[in-house]
Amino acid sequence: MNEAALLPVVQAGNGRILSRSEFLLLMNTYNCFLKDQTQLHLSYTQGGDREVVVEGFLNISWGVRRPIRLKIQDDKQMLPFAPLTSPDPSSPVSPLENKRGMTRWGECVDLHQIDEMAETVQDTVVSNSIPAVYETSTLRPTRQKNPELEAESNLFRCMSDASLVKRRKGRGKTAAQREEERQHRFSINGHFYNYKTSIFTPSYGTPTKVRISSRMTTNQVIEQLLHKFKIENDPQEFALYCVHQSGEKKKLSNRDQPLWERILQGPSDDIMKIFLMDMDEEEVTNDVAQYLNLELPILKQILLKLGEEENREIQRVMTKYHHQHRLLSHMLSCKMSPHIETSV
Repeated sequence: MNEAALLPVVQAGNGRILSRSEFLLLMNTYNCFLKDQTQLHLSYTQGGDREVVVEGFLNISWGVRRPIRLKIQDDKQMLPFAPLTSPDPSSPVSPLENKRGMTRWGECVDLHQIDEMAETVQDTVVSNSIPAVYETSTLRPTRQKNPELEAESNLFRCMSDASLVKRRKGRGKTAAQREEERQHRFSINGHFYNYKTSIFTPSYGTPTKVRISSRMTTNQVIEQLLHKFKIENDPQEFALYCVHQSGEKKKLSNRDQPLWERILQGPSDDIMKIFLMDMDEEEVTNDVAQYLNLELPILKQILLKLGEEENREIQRVMTKYHHQHRLLSHMLSCKMSPHIETSV
């Protein structure tokens, strides 16, 4: 976006305003800090309402104490019932008695997630009346040679295995397959879904990323994170906390916009991290946080000094009110005493 097209002031979250130069400095500093990770860079646009919208990935660390529940099933795991059909010569199914045989090396199309759907289109159609002719090594039906495919296969032999997998992975993807990949279940620190371990507690401090915009509020970011990992818990059970290096822990309200909090604090997780925690997690103010990193003997001495100061303050208040009590009692006794008149 053209920097000159920005307004002189930028609305940065709830009630905060930045000048154009301050905003551009924050964005340049953020992206420069992550110069080696271009996929994590932030981008910004200006909508029709002249509001600046920032988009990018937000790092969120797991800090929940209670177990979370993963969804038992999702759309990818719900397989429709398929009736038995005649054996397909191109499938890894034994042609004898319609029973599955042992899958041979080279017949597994899902190896390294390689999609060979594009190649199956070029396969010859085997007639039902003519017995299928299989290759001796892989028991695959014989395919007619295509000059274009032959030339392309020669190019594959000149490429590395990683390049070959990357090239063949994206071939022949339909819109439904791409949507299925987009909706697939992510792992939490390597923990994939398993019906036996669908209820577990993520390791404290494990980082994850979620793509959001600066318009999204705290509740919307939590819902986005739970949807990414297919978590069944109610979003109202969680909250986002900003945990600073000093130990200060601040809870973000529902009106706050977490991406702006990240931008204003800078991209470094050493200065501030955003945690997903339980709703009832206690906050830690800056006055208390300054004592958290001290050694235990020093903390004991501080507690001793605070106890002595508290006792002196209690004694001062008690002395003051005892004096006020005696004074009021004396004045009250003077007013209550009977007045004797004398006659001359």
